[in-house]
Amino acid sequence: MDDGREADAAVMSTAVADVLARLDAHARAATDNTADGGAAGRSWRRSRHTAAGSRPRAAAHIGDGTAREGGRNGAAHGEGSLATVVACFGLTPFERDLLVLCAAMELGPAAAARCAAVGGREFPTFSLALAALAEPHWSALTPDAPLRRYRLVEVADDGVLTTARLRIDERVLHFLLGVSQIEPRLQGLVSRTAPPGRMPESQVLLAGELAGAVDADGMAALTGGDLLTRREVMVTAARAAGLATFTLSAADLPAEPADRVALARLWEREAVLLPAALLVEVSETAKAAAAEAFVAMLGVPVVLSSQDPLPAPTAHRAQLFVEPLEQAEQRELWRAALEGHGGDVDVAGLVAQFSLPAHVIRAAGAVAREAGGDVCAGAWRAGLAHARIALDELGRRVEPQGGWDDLVVPERQRGILREIVAHVRQRATVYQDWGFEDVLRRGLGVTALFAGSSGTGKTLAAEVVAGELGLDLFVIDLSQVVSKYIGETEKNLRRVFDAAERGGAVLLFDEADALFGKRSEVKDSHDRYANLEVSYLLMRMESYRGLAILTTNQKKALDQAFLRRLRFVVDFPFPDLAERAEIWRRVIPSRVPVDGVAVERLAQLTVAGGSIRNIALSAAFLAADEGTELRMRHLLAAAHTEYVKFERSVTPTEVAGWV
Repeated sequence: MDDGREADAAVMSTAVADVLARLDAHARAATDNTADGGAAGRSWRRSRHTAAGSRPRAAAHIGDGTAREGGRNGAAHGEGSLATVVACFGLTPFERDLLVLCAAMELGPAAAARCAAVGGREFPTFSLALAALAEPHWSALTPDAPLRRYRLVEVADDGVLTTARLRIDERVLHFLLGVSQIEPRLQGLVSRTAPPGRMPESQVLLAGELAGAVDADGMAALTGGDLLTRREVMVTAARAAGLATFTLSAADLPAEPADRVALARLWEREAVLLPAALLVEVSETAKAAAAEAFVAMLGVPVVLSSQDPLPAPTAHRAQLFVEPLEQAEQRELWRAALEGHGGDVDVAGLVAQFSLPAHVIRAAGAVAREAGGDVCAGAWRAGLAHARIALDELGRRVEPQGGWDDLVVPERQRGILREIVAHVRQRATVYQDWGFEDVLRRGLGVTALFAGSSGTGKTLAAEVVAGELGLDLFVIDLSQVVSKYIGETEKNLRRVFDAAERGGAVLLFDEADALFGKRSEVKDSHDRYANLEVSYLLMRMESYRGLAILTTNQKKALDQAFLRRLRFVVDFPFPDLAERAEIWRRVIPSRVPVDGVAVERLAQLTVAGGSIRNIALSAAFLAADEGTELRMRHLLAAAHTEYVKFERSVTPTEVAGWV
């Protein structure tokens, strides 16, 4: 047993002896003078009258400087944890003695006999305490008084308040004896958050603001950033005040108001005993009202955490926002995360590509160091791995496998694609080092429109560009993003761009026709909001730090005002005869056994690259099923099947000389 526990045990032993001595004295007085019971009642009435109105409310003490100094600071007054409970919960001398009497019942058999000698029952009751303990007052029995409000003692449900059995709560008993462990009924609901690693200076300053706001108002709201970043800011703020930080998900709050009240009282007690501050995390708007109602009940330090600001609360609270990290801060974090490798790593390139929060940079650096080898490549891979977590549920990730040799497009289009790569790869040099960011300020995102009929290579081109840049390609189906409900489309687009900002992934918005179109005359609110949705998408594309690509099959249907806001427009024409022949040469692997396959004749089919790939693959399956080489008749059968999809028929001219 350490010195602290020994001191607490000694204090409790002395306090228990004093209280039991008062029971003995009262029992002797009752034996000597049977009239003493009436005197005791009169004494209680006078004490009750004196205490009423002058006794401070317990909630006024919770969360003030006394509570924040922690359970052990009470030892400075010579009474250890007992003094902490008395001070923090605002117990009167009578309530203190009653709490000690309940503790005595758990610490040895002597208390039961003493209680029986005074009150006729072998356990503490309010009637016994009112009769035997000093300075009694009836207000100690009320539900809002500290003993019952914070569940320091439990009252047995016997139907009669004054004669019901009183028991000290187990958590409180352990605390009084110097043993600190979290309340069992809170386990699984709240969890302790560990202190963060290296924090950027801007977030350290924000934590200082948060600590001041909570100190002034008891509560605050923290928005912006991501979940773990908000936790780190909260932990830093609480630690400055000498508090631990526990988190509670709003999704775990009880549905019934009465159960939320019980949980609030339980946490208030726990916050004082630990001591700790609470971070209530709201991830669903539907849970915001329950979270607001819960924190309004608390008289201890509490912060609401959410991605977006919650509806205006009924009570005042400070609103603080986690701003994105400046590039200078990210560079410092990467250098610290990579330790001695900072000089050998292209930190500027990492910062230009990734916009990661501090905890992700630390984790990525740790992964890169443990992997060994090329630390720069390891850091890049780790950055990609962390960045793609948020996007995986919002889009379809395509592993870039195609290269420039797989892309059959006119040289002009190929040159524009290489120019797009240069704009993404060199944006740090041009924008930051050469100062274009200060001059242009807006429209710095790399945006492109890939226009052409289906199968002309738009998606493959995006894959080639992503592979050249060493980035992920995420395909976002705009037809799934667009919502008929006003405001939902912008919300869906914001989630996509916010998630993509971490890793600067190549975003391919497929089927742009679902959102774009010639801007119609505004006839009703839906037309107006449709135009707002398009404007919002273009605005986010222009500010996006990565590459955002739109694809369309109907370029002519797009409004010219929208096209002017895109940096690149790449037309993917229908392949001519020579290009179709080249696609056929590349699409059939060299290991395929062939017999009489003539690429020049295959090129007579007037289909785009996507259909050529489908025909070649289907024909290969037909040949493999027959156990023969790939022949023109297999390709003819596959071509008929492919044409059925387009409700077309193969013409004699296209297949002349095939079979």
